[in-house]
Amino acid sequence: MKPIDLSHTIMSGMPQWRGDSQILVIHRQSEHGPSNHMSSSLEFGCHVGTHIDAPLHFLSGSPGVDEMSLEAFGGTALVVDATEVAKKQTGVGGKPAAMGLEVLSGEDLGKIDFVLFNTGWDKHWGTDQYYRHWPWLSLELAEVLVKADLKGVGLDTPSLDDFGGQVVHDLFAVAGMINIENLTNLGALPRTGSWFQAFPLKLLGTEASPVRALAWVEPT
Repeated sequence: MKPIDLSHTIMSGMPQWRGDSQILVIHRQSEHGPSNHMSSSLEFGCHVGTHIDAPLHFLSGSPGVDEMSLEAFGGTALVVDATEVAKKQTGVGGKPAAMGLEVLSGEDLGKIDFVLFNTGWDKHWGTDQYYRHWPWLSLELAEVLVKADLKGVGLDTPSLDDFGGQVVHDLFAVAGMINIENLTNLGALPRTGSWFQAFPLKLLGTEASPVRALAWVEPT
């Protein structure tokens, strides 16, 4: 098995959620020198870059990233090609449509832990377009995913919901599912047969964490 990196690089000044005032800075406390070594510190919000949302993000009293079993962060993956949905244009401003049940047509979720939606939206990473009008999950699609008893859902977009929405987040939180947002490189994965994992930092009582998401696949 070989690993495929599905994470954006964390760097100072990287893209963040619209209206988010959280600072993201990598501080170099010291550099290499005759009598010195490199030492760094971080300052960032927990939802920056490729990250996990635990149920605590939207549901009070539910577990945070530090309380969940490690088994919750890895498992078998189904990669859904939703690139055509992302190309749909509806309404003013070229707003992509929500992903409906058609993206799961013919798919068997019986032995799947994670569904990863490859929308191709990661091509906009680093541009103003990325945090505007991304493809999101419709309510009907979210309800089917909840009934499938998944561990979680991942996307290469900023959110499961449209900007300002939280219906899907609420559904997944009640179901105890995690969300992995801002993934990238999902097109490099096979539709089935990969092992996905995204481990958060063990942050006490915290609802989210940046992750190094990856998938293990059979070499070709």
